[in-house]
Formats: sequence, structure tokens, C-alpha cells
Amino acid sequence: MSDNVAGGDEIRVSVDDRGVARIEIHRPHRMNALNGAATGVIIGALEEWSARDDVRVVVIDGAGGSFSTGADVIDIAATAGENAGGGLDPTQARGVISGGSDLARAVRGVAVPVIAVVDGPAVGIGASLAFASDLVYATERSYFLLAFINIGLMPDGGASMSVAAAVGRARANAMALLGEKLPATEAYDAGLITKIVADREALDATVDATVAKLVATSASALRLTKEALDAHTMGDFDAALDRELEGQTTLLQSAEFQAAMAAFAGAKP
Repeated sequence: MSDNVAGGDEIRVSVDDRGVARIEIHRPHRMNALNGAATGVIIGALEEWSARDDVRVVVIDGAGGSFSTGADVIDIAATAGENAGGGLDPTQARGVISGGSDLARAVRGVAVPVIAVVDGPAVGIGASLAFASDLVYATERSYFLLAFINIGLMPDGGASMSVAAAVGRARANAMALLGEKLPATEAYDAGLITKIVADREALDATVDATVAKLVATSASALRLTKEALDAHTMGDFDAALDRELEGQTTLLQSAEFQAAMAAFAGAKP
């Protein structure tokens, strides 16, 4: 029996009778890129579940062969297009980045384990969403990309901290400053993800087994263990989000980002 949360067709959310809460990003036409509305639905579900004692584990998945390719550039370009200069004003820029910050904060605000199920690309805020989770399982064909630098931006969604906390300064610098794809095999070797499996079938089986193990474990022990680990590895997460908010708000108004948006608009059919 499922307790369904209203999420619409693009974000499908539910809680089953074991307390397993699931979010499926279902925007295959945009490779699961997240616009403001989709992000808001995910945040709302996570915030609701964080207040519920019956939720034992949260699973975040992407449909159609992608986890998420990041913020929906069409959505951002449409907002920028409302202005005479074609760029974002300070209020609009802050609104865009606040969505990613609030999403990461909502993931970390869930007291129980959060599992990211990655099959395909996890890019930009999509990668940040995966890295904010507690356990990340991926298929061999998947990759992670902090693409922000390539369009004149900086990592957000807490990635400036979560990546460094997982892989160390040198590798985090390479990912953030070079903006290059990191195949799942390399992400696993770097300690950035929990496990890598061959294909989607193996991914589903692995996640199902992990969920069953977590559901059978003491809920109080899981919550307190997560809290203790977070205190050591993610203690400055809110400060990281604040730095990203200020930096990204500035960069979203920059000439470099405006040029990237203009190039995107010119490339549209």
C-alpha cells in the first residue's frame, strides 16, 4: 500500500507501507533537468518526510536513462529573456540559486539515510543532488559532471563541500575547476560513490537489497549514526551553501553567463 504525495507526472513521489519514500524524476524529454516547479515538488516531499517518524529511508531516482542533467537551462533562459538586456537581475539570480540551495538543504535535513540511484548522467545540480545523498549507487555507464565552470558559474547545491569531503582537495579542485566528466568507475575509485554495478537491472537489485537492510535496522541507530557522521564531515554545510548563494548570485549576472545563455538560445532549433 502506498501513501502517495502529490507530485504530478514529472516528479513521482510515494511512501510504501515499510516506510520507504521514493522520488522519481520523470522528465525524460529534458534528460531529467530540474526546473523551478520540479525542484519545488522534491523539496516539499523531503521536508514533509523529514517530519515523519514512519519514513525509514528515502530513495531518489531518475527515469529514462538519466539521473539529472542539472538545472533546466530553458527555464533559466526564459527568466533571463524577460529582461531587456537578456540577463538575470539580482532578485532573479538569487531566486535561481536559492532553489538549488534549498534542495540540498532539504536532502541533508532528512534524518534517515538518503539513497541516490544513478543510471546515466548526473550533471550540475543533478550531481550535487547525488553527492548530498548518504549512499550513491551507479551503473558503469553513468558519469558525474560539475559543469558549472563551463558556463561561467561555480558549483552549488552544496557540491563545493560534499565533493571535497568525499574525495579530498586535489580531486575536488580538478572536478570543479576543469569541468570534466568523471566516469562512474573513477568516481568509485575516488571514494565519491558507494558502489558501481553493471547495468540498470543490477542497480535495482542492489538498491532493493540496501533498502531492505536499512528498513530492518534500528531507526534510532540509523538517525543517530547519520547525525554523528554529518557532524564530522558536513558540519559546515550551511556555511558552504551561503557562500555558494552569494558567489553564484553574482556569477548568474555576469557577462560570461549571459554569453552562455545567448549561445544556448542561438543553438535552439
